[in-house]
Amino acid sequence: MDAVIDALKTYLPSGPGYLPYYMFGLSVISVANSLQNYLTLHYSRRLYNGQFVPNASLPPRTASFDPEDSTQKLAPAASSNPKDGRAADQVTPLAARLFGTYTFLAAVVRLYASYHLHLAPVYHITIWTYVIALFHFGSEWAVYRSAYLGPPILFPFFFATVGIVWMTSQYGFYVQA
Repeated sequence: MDAVIDALKTYLPSGPGYLPYYMFGLSVISVANSLQNYLTLHYSRRLYNGQFVPNASLPPRTASFDPEDSTQKLAPAASSNPKDGRAADQVTPLAARLFGTYTFLAAVVRLYASYHLHLAPVYHITIWTYVIALFHFGSEWAVYRSAYLGPPILFPFFFATVGIVWMTSQYGFYVQA
């Protein structure tokens, strides 16, 4: 067993502190999340509120406006009249694959950073992956109302917030001038 642990240690980041391990572990989790987005919609549907109907408040189609091109073409079903149209699920296979691709990209950046935290550009880009994730989930919950506030969204909120606070507060410890 000790031989297996020693063999695994050679692949783990060797930087000081625990932040490299946090980012390495989160990267592994993110790769798994990316794969599940390509294989099933089940877990994404637990996070995102899939009940939307056509937005009846949009103006009709004109030569310069097409309601089908509007980013607000759908409205939450709970806030609309059910006879406005059939409820539509916004978690589509395309949306899941796009989300899986972004998550995989963020995982690669964080994995690379876990080994190279001493490089300022890598450190900055990695912080941005957490900021973008927090912005995405926060806006889907608070602005677009397309995500439920519950455990599925609290995990990304937690991991992104910890990443931002930890990396911001430890910048001088890790980044070498």
